[in-house]
Amino acid sequence: MKRRVGVFLTGCGCYDGTDPHEAVLAMVAVQRAGNDVVPLVLDAPQLHTVDHTTGQEVEGEPRSQILEASRLVRGRLYPLAEISPKLLDGLILPGGQGAVKNLLTGFGTPEAARPAEGVAPFLLGARQAGAVIAAVSLAEFVVAAVFGPWPDGRGCFDLGPEEVLVDEERGLLLTPGHVVANSLVQLEAGIGNLCSEMWRLLDKRDSAL
Repeated sequence: MKRRVGVFLTGCGCYDGTDPHEAVLAMVAVQRAGNDVVPLVLDAPQLHTVDHTTGQEVEGEPRSQILEASRLVRGRLYPLAEISPKLLDGLILPGGQGAVKNLLTGFGTPEAARPAEGVAPFLLGARQAGAVIAAVSLAEFVVAAVFGPWPDGRGCFDLGPEEVLVDEERGLLLTPGHVVANSLVQLEAGIGNLCSEMWRLLDKRDSAL
């Protein structure tokens, strides 16, 4: 059975948007399993722009998450407001600092992080419709802001590079991605394992229907 899996992008670049390696390897894993990738993005500006050669913020260069994320996609990129979460069987949030900078409010301030406008309803709607939601690396904080802490208080920094944290009851998955992986080989293995767990949970869902 072919499934539709959203890949939620936040720009292009590990310091201010989506980590390109995590995004591309997630899309490869989805397609390798014979499923369809549905690229998603929030129609909003990035928090800031970072020069990736130095890691320093660049003043006066605002960038659109849509325009930046389009660098990672061939074909249509769907703004979040233009697609129903009910159409998705799964949703993968790659990491990169854009996950916490662009999908949460209050980055770098004492206030508690909250999902940016439109993010929580979309994730909750996808989950309510039966989708499995998977986070890679820093995207764990976005999922936790919507659904609450991960089991046993664990997070991506507590996992091995190829390990997957499975919250079977809530249909949530997490792999540490680049925050732990030391190579693209480890990164690919972790994301591959993440997607394998997604297919397992979806098979279990479908068998219960």
